[in-house]
Amino acid sequence: MSYAPQSSPPLRWLPACAALLTLLSAIPLLAQDVGEISSDTRLRKEPDGVPLVSLPAGTEVETKEAKGDWHEVVVDGWIFTNSISPTQRDGFDVVVSAPDGENLRDAPNGQVVGRARNGALLRKLDTNGGWTHVSRAGWVPSQAVNPSAAADTPATAQAPPAQATPTPATAPPPSATSATATKPGIESDRAAVSRETGLFATPQGGKYATLQIGAPIKILSRSGDWVRIQTEGWVREGDLEEASGGALTGITAAEVRSDPSRYVGKTLEWRLQLIAVQTADELRTEIPRGQTYLLTRGPLPEPGFVYVIVSNSQAAEFKSLPALQELTLRVIIKAAKTKYLTTPVVELVSRVGE
Repeated sequence: MSYAPQSSPPLRWLPACAALLTLLSAIPLLAQDVGEISSDTRLRKEPDGVPLVSLPAGTEVETKEAKGDWHEVVVDGWIFTNSISPTQRDGFDVVVSAPDGENLRDAPNGQVVGRARNGALLRKLDTNGGWTHVSRAGWVPSQAVNPSAAADTPATAQAPPAQATPTPATAPPPSATSATATKPGIESDRAAVSRETGLFATPQGGKYATLQIGAPIKILSRSGDWVRIQTEGWVREGDLEEASGGALTGITAAEVRSDPSRYVGKTLEWRLQLIAVQTADELRTEIPRGQTYLLTRGPLPEPGFVYVIVSNSQAAEFKSLPALQELTLRVIIKAAKTKYLTTPVVELVSRVGE
């Protein structure tokens, strides 16, 4: 009687198999070059072409071929699913449908690694809850991307033998990010624009002006890597109109939390995304128990949440709206955050422009 050979390899083969698997798993790492964006730039469809994604300094990208003064790179990140739509254009899977574009983040609700403009085509990689993992290849100026330490060949893959004489290390090229990282913070509230830059309604929000080099500004408040400024200049009176409502605009939730005494009781205009109409319980001590409120996301494009107190008649109106609809609301700040969460509590004054 004879037996068929066992399908498992003999024990003496296992170390060799393990070594082979280790080598194969290292191949993708060796094949992928990683770089880092050294200064704020834009990912373009082609060299000097249409801009697709704004990339801040420090964003990691996969680097590909160089062509003259341009370098092809791939950026990937997570985008809010409600801000994109399916497409089959040019072999891509989704298109950014949010009117003002949308942030790309390193993880759901993570750090911003870029901002895709409205109409940008993206490849879909994965989904997680209300987030979609996407990527996009494009071109950036060669001087705007530097090799990253993450791009170095893993030591386990090319470590020299222990007895080998070490060769002198080659100094890495100077990184443009180092100047930014070591640049001292501006302690005074007076400053000047050091390079042409955009003036935005909110951090990562819509751009409505460009400030030229040397423009004097006054710093009013800070929110992460952003500062709220005041600047002076002249415009033609015929280009102006009366401001309506006297509400503050462009204020972030982070600003409200950092200086409650300044904003509690003030009227603000916030762009919010309606999630649900709910009833307050004992955990939300800043809202009367049983009071109706709106659970909203924002203020956009911030990823946090805001509780909006509404009357019963107002609640009926919002219940008829589709979920995830974006609304501009004029609200009064009641509390910078709740007892247990960092969520601001506001009271509805009116809807704006709708």
